[in-house]
Amino acid sequence: MIQTVALQKDRTVFENRGVIRRQSKRIGLLYHDEQSGNEFWDALEDLRESVLDKEGQFISLDLADPLMESFPERFYAALKNARWEQTLPFSLPAILQHNPCVATPFINHAILWQRLCDLLIVDDEPERETALLLENIDQASPSVQHEIARLIRFHKTHSIRRMFIFTLRRYAHDQIIPELREIFAER
Repeated sequence: MIQTVALQKDRTVFENRGVIRRQSKRIGLLYHDEQSGNEFWDALEDLRESVLDKEGQFISLDLADPLMESFPERFYAALKNARWEQTLPFSLPAILQHNPCVATPFINHAILWQRLCDLLIVDDEPERETALLLENIDQASPSVQHEIARLIRFHKTHSIRRMFIFTLRRYAHDQIIPELREIFAER
């Protein structure tokens, strides 16, 4: 079992039989390849158990699955299933109140983002440890990656404590859009 630990600016790097973990307080990256085998799944299980042991919230979404619904819809549904029972009220953005010609998909997307943001902000236990595991980020479409970058920026802006954990193949970093790569670099 090979394990190396290096600390830099609140970052930790672990290497254990082909599984590389890079982690800060907000972003965790889990690289894997053919040699990582069970070590990869063990690392994921350890992360999940450490969050749940502290009565935290752990949500996992596999981005390699064909998305029948948008990423915000999937995340909103997962949050509601994990925590909230009621639907939150919403109001239309000002641009939509005075522009009846705006396309319906835009309206639906705006409403969905408002509901998702309301669910994230209204959390009654803001100090509870929460983690969102996004598996196979390298296989997600650029639009899904953009939505994830937007979500991370929202968390940072509103100081919402949630760790984002991404899994990707070791040499697939170039399949990540530049916007998301910048977020990984600044983590």
